[in-house]
Amino acid sequence: MENKNRDFKGIWIPKDIYLSKELSWTDKLIFIEINSLDNENHCVASNAYFSDFLGISERSVSRSISKLIQQGYVKVINFDGKQRALTTVST
Repeated sequence: MENKNRDFKGIWIPKDIYLSKELSWTDKLIFIEINSLDNENHCVASNAYFSDFLGISERSVSRSISKLIQQGYVKVINFDGKQRALTTVST
């Protein structure tokens, strides 16, 4: 799906994300994946995509994304009631 269209060479974790005691490793991995998929159309991956990619429930994905938004690490660019576009905030 989304993985086929990106030039993946590894991951980079911003220092404040890596050292955050408020974020779980699931939160951190979701941040990394959002950042990796964030392009000119932003990240439009669904909770089902993250759930499958990380082997966790969609509910866990939803909680992590909500936490990342609340803490200012991720921003919702667009939501049409069905699909959302996310971007990571520069840290």
